Amino acid sequence: MKFYRKTLLILTFFCAIFSLEMLAHGPVHENIIRVTEEIKANPDSADLYLQRGQYYQIDDNFDKAFADYTQARELAPHMPIIDLQFAKLFAKNNYANSALIYVNQYLDKQPKNLKGLMSRAAIYTQLKEDSLAVLDFEAAIAQAKKPVPEFYLDISTAVLAADSTNFEDAIKWLHKGEEAIGFNIVLRSHAIELAILQSDYDQAIINVDEILEKMKRKEKWLFKKAEIYEIANRPKEAYATYKATLQSIKQLPRHTRGTRSVAELQGKAALKIIKLEKYNE
Repeated sequence: MKFYRKTLLILTFFCAIFSLEMLAHGPVHENIIRVTEEIKANPDSADLYLQRGQYYQIDDNFDKAFADYTQARELAPHMPIIDLQFAKLFAKNNYANSALIYVNQYLDKQPKNLKGLMSRAAIYTQLKEDSLAVLDFEAAIAQAKKPVPEFYLDISTAVLAADSTNFEDAIKWLHKGEEAIGFNIVLRSHAIELAILQSDYDQAIINVDEILEKMKRKEKWLFKKAEIYEIANRPKEAYATYKATLQSIKQLPRHTRGTRSVAELQGKAALKIIKLEKYNE
């Protein structure tokens, strides 16, 4: 589970590295060709080298990305964003110590920058400096004008990575996320998993019930609730809830019932009912 938390946190960081704006222009290789032509016409543009370096970074071409960032630095030695891109490049390629040097240079100039703080927090996670990561995540959230669920998920994950027994603070951050954003299925789902990890099955059930109140489609969460009852060694309630899962599926439109995911869920619930049949006696 600890590996899962670490992996989730790092993947969240890397998924956020490149903006949707940049990706929207088209396939990476086509964009590399396009920007290369623009560089030929404007060879002194640091912005163009920085842009092409980002495409090379997406394409996992470390050497060419590094060369373009280096050229951008020569053309614009005082452009802070170049330090951040160097940091992301090194972090993505598992050179976390080098990444830390560059992100610190970036934050020296902009100590409250949200992207810089989030990037350094993820780098600290790579370095297994989880307590430092928590501090940066907390500082970043304080700066965020429009916080997103991933911020609170990341800090919750980092809290547990720093101290595997600190469920209280990990869950507290998920609650703070919902206070800031409103009800959120991602944060609530993570809260359920944390409740299960600390054997607080009643709280896990409460969280599932609150989700069920808000969801039009009930079958997935009924199945989850039944699983929690099973883990909690409450087989009668598990049996009844698996039955409720099948009933919920039966009420779905025919075309929805015929999808692979629903058919698989139906099969799982049916098998569970067979195994738990004795508890219906």
